[in-house]
Amino acid sequence: MIAASSQETLRKNQYPLMEDRGIGFILAFCAGLMNAWTFYHAQTFATVQSGNVVQVGYRLVQGDWSAFWFAFGSVIAFGLGSAFCGVVMTTLLSKGRNFTIIVLWCECLGLALISATAFYGIVRPEVLALAISFVAGMQGNAFHKDHGMLYGNVAVTFVVQMAFNFLAQSFFKKDGINGESNLMWSGIFFFVLLGFASGGALGFYIDKIVKDNASLIIATFSLLLVALIAKNRRKTSDPTSGATFV
Repeated sequence: MIAASSQETLRKNQYPLMEDRGIGFILAFCAGLMNAWTFYHAQTFATVQSGNVVQVGYRLVQGDWSAFWFAFGSVIAFGLGSAFCGVVMTTLLSKGRNFTIIVLWCECLGLALISATAFYGIVRPEVLALAISFVAGMQGNAFHKDHGMLYGNVAVTFVVQMAFNFLAQSFFKKDGINGESNLMWSGIFFFVLLGFASGGALGFYIDKIVKDNASLIIATFSLLLVALIAKNRRKTSDPTSGATFV
């Protein structure tokens, strides 16, 4: 019993909260919701910057300058969000503090303000899409691993690649990274993809069929849930290891 408890503590220390597969699913789900809103309202992607970069070139040749500037602006906004988050993380870590909860609260506050603005129609959807990209950049910079493995919860291409890569490897070799099953790793990445897809599907359905802009509210509360989980997990961290699990 003691050995099992020690192994569980070790696992949590090795794979903290923000690398938990369930948390990875929720973050990917939020990314899907954000993309659903920006694509539906502004024809840009909040997180998938490869699509926006392609749009930049396409719109440039097409001569559609309005679409060009919003696609270009989305890339810049995402980058600025990532840079801002990098400054926050570096500052907090230099003081020996954890950045997880603070970044999550910043995301929640940002999306809450964007949601309120969207409901009242104060600002054009294209401008709000830039603000959402900024928030997405923060999330992408702060949280980009699952179960100790780099994956990105705001970008899909690498996740698709790794999901099928580990699936193919499982046919030839059972064990993969860290001696764990290749099939398990494939399942983790497919689970993250399910988060992206379900977030996108629900976001589009809610905004189009039920209540416009509701996708942003769902994303806000989903991130709030993760922040509360992080806060609770931090309180129950192992005092002997000094780990916070976040």
